[in-house]
Amino acid sequence: MTEPAKILAVDDEPDFELLIKQRFRQRIRKGDLAFRFARHGEEALSVLAEEPDIGLLLLDINMPVMDGLTLLSELRTRRSPARAVIVSAYGDMANIRTAMNRGAFDFVTKPVDLNDLEVTIDKTLETIAQVRELDQQRAEAERARANLSRYFSPNIVDLLAESDEPLGPVRRQQVAVLFVDIVGFTTMAEAMTPEDVVGLLREFHERMAGQIFACGGTIEKYIGDEIFAVFGLPTASPHDALNALRCAGLMLKELAAWNAERTAAGKPPLGIGIGVNYGPAVMGDVGSEHTLAFTVIGDTVNIASRLQTLTRELKTPLIVADAVLRQIGKGPLPLALQDRGNQELRGRSGAIHIWTASG
Repeated sequence: MTEPAKILAVDDEPDFELLIKQRFRQRIRKGDLAFRFARHGEEALSVLAEEPDIGLLLLDINMPVMDGLTLLSELRTRRSPARAVIVSAYGDMANIRTAMNRGAFDFVTKPVDLNDLEVTIDKTLETIAQVRELDQQRAEAERARANLSRYFSPNIVDLLAESDEPLGPVRRQQVAVLFVDIVGFTTMAEAMTPEDVVGLLREFHERMAGQIFACGGTIEKYIGDEIFAVFGLPTASPHDALNALRCAGLMLKELAAWNAERTAAGKPPLGIGIGVNYGPAVMGDVGSEHTLAFTVIGDTVNIASRLQTLTRELKTPLIVADAVLRQIGKGPLPLALQDRGNQELRGRSGAIHIWTASG
């Protein structure tokens, strides 16, 4: 059932209340309109405080305690969303201009032409409904943007929010790829309650996602405790490899800070494994018309994933493919690395030249 439109009539003349109730009795009974009444501005403010969903005021100018023009100023100061229609015998141009400058939506002169008043009320209520709909759409858009910002970097959020087909058709592009997960998570989770497991994952994801977004990366997906991040979306940059490596360094610093907190709380420290690679990948939407998902696939991605797995065997928190350093070129690196030469990767023919975190 549709809620009636609430209208507050502010007038010190008792006849005005009787006139309103008589004129709109059928619409009041129907539940189309609901009127409230006040005798002056201060009383009107009290009514608005109790019923903030009142959208329209019918407002006289000449009233005791607080006149209508003063009330308009007060409503403006309080940023009230309510619209006001002046209904007054003081219909000279000076009063009309003052009222409009203080935020009045329209002006009806006394003696009141009831047909004109009803048309004005309906026109104002229509405008109020349109504004409320726009506010709702804006709130929904802001909520959608906030949800997107939990998963994507700010540049991707802007792109997704502003374009019907933001990432375009399937294409091949150079990107940096990073995988990170918690070492020994499966064994650890077996000894934890489900609530504690979820809490740990949320904190891990939040801490690591913060570093990804800070470096301009995008989270492609969460896979259990694993995060798959891509640097170079939507547009490739010469700095993607450096940003991915910088992100890995920030993740290790964040882990150290987190472990200090965990140790102080009597909890065991955590280890992570990070694999980073750079190269060509295929990207685009996959799935059905109803459940599309953007994905990045290719040998570059597979290698990064296997490098992450290799961190366990080499007992290091970070393995970086040489392709990353070749793309970065000369210049200082965001963290110290050790050359580990060529390494075989499971399930893949041919060795990969890798670097690991030193120290």
